[in-house]
Amino acid sequence: MRDVTYSKPKSEPNTVPLGAKLTDNEITNGLAFKLVTSSQHCTKGKADAVRNDAGKMWIEFFLEWAMFGGTLKTIMRKRGWIKVPPYYFPPGFMNK
Repeated sequence: MRDVTYSKPKSEPNTVPLGAKLTDNEITNGLAFKLVTSSQHCTKGKADAVRNDAGKMWIEFFLEWAMFGGTLKTIMRKRGWIKVPPYYFPPGFMNK
């Protein structure tokens, strides 16, 4: 069996090239995407729950994610990290 208590090697995070590591913008948008997916799973779990105590657990999970999502959205707005998709113009709309 291998000993896992050995010391870790010294590393310099600033020596990693810029193209190899994620930016703060990419990390927070990925986190926001996972947040939306997790909240969808929580609501699906609540809808599928037969027992009241299991449904209550799913609601508590969802509320935790909602509070975290509100905080994350505030931080993303403050730092300009929110990705806004381009506006949709139906075909022929610009000609009117």
